[in-house]
Amino acid sequence: MSASSRRFGALAVCAAALTLALSAAQAAPPAAFEYPAALAPKLAALNAEELAFIKDARRLEPFGLTPEKVSFELAKRDPADAKAYVAGLLAAVEESKFHDGDMGEIPLNPGASSFNGPTVLRPAIMDATQREPGPFSLQRYLHQRTGVPTFANAPVAIRKEDLSAGQVEVAFVGVPLDMSSGYRDAKHAPTTLRLADGLLGSEVDTLVDPALVLRLADYGNLAVDNMSSERTIEHVRMMIRDMAAAGATPFIIGGDRTLSYPDIAAMVDVYGKGRVGVVALGAHPDAAADNDHEIADAISLGRLLQEGLIAGPNLVQVGLRGPQARADDLQRLREQGVRYHTMTEVEEDGWEAVITRVLKEVREGPENIFVSFDISALDPADAPGAGRPVPNGLTLREAVPLVRRLCAETKVVGFEMLDVAPILDPTYKTALNANHVMHACLTGVAMRKQGLTKPGYLSPVSVSSRR
Repeated sequence: MSASSRRFGALAVCAAALTLALSAAQAAPPAAFEYPAALAPKLAALNAEELAFIKDARRLEPFGLTPEKVSFELAKRDPADAKAYVAGLLAAVEESKFHDGDMGEIPLNPGASSFNGPTVLRPAIMDATQREPGPFSLQRYLHQRTGVPTFANAPVAIRKEDLSAGQVEVAFVGVPLDMSSGYRDAKHAPTTLRLADGLLGSEVDTLVDPALVLRLADYGNLAVDNMSSERTIEHVRMMIRDMAAAGATPFIIGGDRTLSYPDIAAMVDVYGKGRVGVVALGAHPDAAADNDHEIADAISLGRLLQEGLIAGPNLVQVGLRGPQARADDLQRLREQGVRYHTMTEVEEDGWEAVITRVLKEVREGPENIFVSFDISALDPADAPGAGRPVPNGLTLREAVPLVRRLCAETKVVGFEMLDVAPILDPTYKTALNANHVMHACLTGVAMRKQGLTKPGYLSPVSVSSRR
């Protein structure tokens, strides 16, 4: 054996040993931090609460500290100053909490004459022309290209009786809520998506035109209070519940991720607890345990779990990434039985493997499926107008087939498109791509109606002759 061969062999052995050592280190849980013995006199000055605090990495994190950094700080101080340092940190923790006298909610004036005015439904008797219940067209021209825009150029329904009488199968509804942690402008998404292309016609993948297969209607926009998410959610929940009870599948266009709570709760109201599964595509877990608002995008899915409206194993999340996908939140979701799929998993195993897992997990749960699509699921290259964008997301080539398969191969009872912020994207692509994702689900629903539920179905003429 040559010297170079021996050297190469030795390097290979070293590399293998290093790989094994790194794997073992990654598999083993991190050891608890032990403060150096030299700090014993300073640690002795601390009480039990203070000692527990400086050993808890999670509680130190908001200060930008770790036990190692605290150790460095203590080393510079005498025992009295060390105790004052830790006591100061704990005082800041206590100061951050709610105290009697703090404003825990925005005060309202229940004596206002129009307190519930925005959510009062207009009596039918006020209509200038009496009509039989059912959707009606707003089109001026036979082949509409302009006029009053509606989703998919669909006829309009303004009352739940219109949905029932028209036997509407899919009803679009806008909910322009814009009061959460995103970059704002989600309130303009329903109007912008009505104007955008992407909801009509067929795609070459399946050559199914959902507008020709399904009875569609535009249910207009729901009233929201953009100064109070709390006042909004009950009205939204009631209206979405009425849509589903009338036999229509709601396609809800938000608005921010806060809407997931009332939208999905409405599905549970109609179908029952334990009988609704959720597939949530987005960058963020939205299950934060420590949030200073009880109604917000960052806790919407977590609140559904906390209230028992959705069981952990019946929630499947796809596309998680970024700084809001915190380790403690993911660990808590795992303990609750939630199945989540991060972009790291996509990179490691490939998108087809992840699609297979997601569909398998969905089929193992309840029959009724609600698909929640936060536009942050897409990479900002495809959706720059996202309220909470995170790089390294899904492409349209990945998202569209998954959404279409979910809506074709399972019984989808509701869909929501959330957090599109049009003002952030002058290029038009976010609205266009959001509509393409909705069109994928519409196509899937139409395929299911036609019996085209073979896994991964494609039209025989949409691919080359090898098929």
